[in-house]
Amino acid sequence: MSEPTTAAPPLTRSTHLAYGLGQFAWASKDVCFHYFLFFYYTQFLGLTASLAGFAAMLALIADGISDPLIGSISDNWKSKRGGRRHPFMLAAIVPYTLALLAIFNPPETLEQGQLFAWYLVFAITVRTFLTLFTVPHMALGAELTADYGERTTVATYRNTLGYIGGLIIQIFAWFLIIPSATEAGDIGAGYRNVGTFAAGLAMLAMGLACFGTRERIPHLVPISKEQAERPWYYAFKDIFAILRHHSVAILFFAQLILVTRVGVQNTLLLHINTFIYGFSSEQIGVFMVGVLLTLLPAFWLATQGVGKLGKRRCILWLMWFELLFAPLAIMGYLYGFAPAAGTTGLLLFVCAFVFGHQVFYIASINVAGAMLPDVADELQLATGRRQEGILNSAMMLTQKVSFGLGSFIAGLFIDFAGFEGVEVIGDVTRDMALRLGWLYGPGLMVFTIAGIAIYSRYRLSRGRYAEIRAQLDSTEYAHGQA
Repeated sequence: MSEPTTAAPPLTRSTHLAYGLGQFAWASKDVCFHYFLFFYYTQFLGLTASLAGFAAMLALIADGISDPLIGSISDNWKSKRGGRRHPFMLAAIVPYTLALLAIFNPPETLEQGQLFAWYLVFAITVRTFLTLFTVPHMALGAELTADYGERTTVATYRNTLGYIGGLIIQIFAWFLIIPSATEAGDIGAGYRNVGTFAAGLAMLAMGLACFGTRERIPHLVPISKEQAERPWYYAFKDIFAILRHHSVAILFFAQLILVTRVGVQNTLLLHINTFIYGFSSEQIGVFMVGVLLTLLPAFWLATQGVGKLGKRRCILWLMWFELLFAPLAIMGYLYGFAPAAGTTGLLLFVCAFVFGHQVFYIASINVAGAMLPDVADELQLATGRRQEGILNSAMMLTQKVSFGLGSFIAGLFIDFAGFEGVEVIGDVTRDMALRLGWLYGPGLMVFTIAGIAIYSRYRLSRGRYAEIRAQLDSTEYAHGQA
């Protein structure tokens, strides 16, 4: 049957926290790849921005092949002691940690082509083992509860703790690791140490996530005999099949567009903060603390907004407000409405607008994460199979490909603006700053508007979900899945 064999106790706060800690793995990769690694390879190791962006895009496309395979194998896995998700999560911890260490430590003698190859090979390795952990981890979130509202809480814990993990890495990096390396006269060593710190933090959090959610294994939804015997090579067939489902297609294409925008933003952020705003490493650390302060209001907005508006209306309102804040900081600075570069006044000015933008952006991500488990149930009703892994692998695929595309676009933006070889803010002309600023601010708003247009077509309401849940829980349906 497709129902749990034992009654599941309510989720505790410790289970929410343990599950959420698993997002540190994704956060460690995101922070390293989009705030430090690209900058480290282009500014310190000498890899051209176009090649670095191209390597990132190729790595993500190659890694995307593993997403549906791992999702399908995890969905169809049968283990009484380990369940469908935990064996894969545990197996990923050590190799992911070692691969993240390796990508930050290429041999010093590598030439341009060799450096490109090192970046590409270990980017693929990092992302493949991250997939081995994250696809089952994300799928586990859909199985922890069937409650419409509590799923928002599960997703919000996961996303909030992921942000906290990423910000911990950045705060340590900008306040301690990089300043210490700068004083020692070897800034490159600081970036390598950031990779070491991120890898260690991720390994600890991934282990805690596995250990802290193990008591839920007996209460997770088992699968039918037919699904357990489903061949692994059906993975790609299943991906294309679920994309024909309306709700899946909405989430897939919205993610594809919006995560491309985030990939561009994150890759360019260090260039904006360093070469346009003129912030020191300590000021960038303060900037990251400001982002940390947005997490609680974003948590509140997501949970309360879904309760009052439902998920579709809530995410649309959040994205419209996010859109309003997006270009204000960079445009205000470029056209003389902000204090001078490098000053505390400019830092406060930027943080004020970034705070508003991030509150609405993070809240919208929380709501999007809560939509996915509902769609998984809708998909089960249509197909008769529990396919949280395949569904999450499809979403992961959009994130990886679009982040890679975002990195590639960011590399083109940097080359177009003439930033290759820039070492200090004095090397940046006004024309260069305007080019990058317009692309970074108003230019990226197009992606958000497209995302709003797609989400407006989402139809899975609270009432419809209640009908789906009732059918899944009915005796007739349960017997039909035996």
